[in-house]
Amino acid sequence: MRNLLIGLTTILAWVPSTLLVILAFFALIGAIGSILDLPIIFSLKWVVTSVFGILGYIALTSVSWGLKLKHKTRLAFLIFGLLALAFTYWSGVNFDGEMFKLGSSWLEFYLFLCPAIFLIIHIVLHLVWVRKAI
Repeated sequence: MRNLLIGLTTILAWVPSTLLVILAFFALIGAIGSILDLPIIFSLKWVVTSVFGILGYIALTSVSWGLKLKHKTRLAFLIFGLLALAFTYWSGVNFDGEMFKLGSSWLEFYLFLCPAIFLIIHIVLHLVWVRKAI
């Protein structure tokens, strides 16, 4: 069961997250570069979101490919990744053209909802493991 979950996580969460982390790097560079040109709040929220997204990708890499992270660090990175994903999706759906526009196609489902589902699954599993350890 564990290997099935890791395999599904790799295909349905880590692969789309690879594309999203590339976009997060570009958003981070753009947000830092425009920190003096755009409102500071706008730039800072995308800097924080990008960093959280990168941390979430590191956590998914840890889950999928065995990158060694401490249990609490991985849990925190999973939560940061979920927050970044939720904020990015919410921004894309609720704000027409702030940076991009999202719809409800299969691509958005694969890019956003699949990683979110597996982040939630792994967060719950980590919380259960912490409770069993106590």
